[in-house]
Amino acid sequence: MKQFIQISLAVYFITLVVFSFWSQVTLQNPDIGWIGSLAYLPHGCKVIFITFFGIRAVPALFFAELTGQYLEWPNTDLFYLWAGSISSLLCVFVAANILTSLKIGTDTNLRINKRLTYKNYKFIIFVIILSALFNSIFTNLVLSMLNEVSINVSVIARFFIGDILGSAIFITWMMIFARLFLKNFQIER
Repeated sequence: MKQFIQISLAVYFITLVVFSFWSQVTLQNPDIGWIGSLAYLPHGCKVIFITFFGIRAVPALFFAELTGQYLEWPNTDLFYLWAGSISSLLCVFVAANILTSLKIGTDTNLRINKRLTYKNYKFIIFVIILSALFNSIFTNLVLSMLNEVSINVSVIARFFIGDILGSAIFITWMMIFARLFLKNFQIER
């Protein structure tokens, strides 16, 4: 596992900052906190980091989400949040692996040291859509079973849209950051 510690630290801190930012912006008013699921930024972290780093990013993503949840909701029973985090991470990991094994959107696995191409972006978009679909269905299924409540279609649709929009916003931020601060960042055609 080459560069595991560097990858883990970077993924952990970036995800923790994104999760904290998202939760502060969306949960300032508890009456409308559900609106935060319409642009769930941490899903973008999961998609990008699992797409580029694979299994090496999963522990850091999980612990960043757990840390963020504990910081935001310190006096709650976090078991159902942990189950939701595991389910969400598995959905992204499975979606990326399905698309990679079927060679949809790319003919090789993405690596962080490769230049981004439009073909790679097509793969990332496919991962975003498929993982958002899996996440909206299976994470809500897990949470509904643990909380013993029914989840209606509008919640699943809100999660699906929120994962896609959150990923798009996160990726846009990362591209702007890369263009501003990395000298050799460019997209090949």
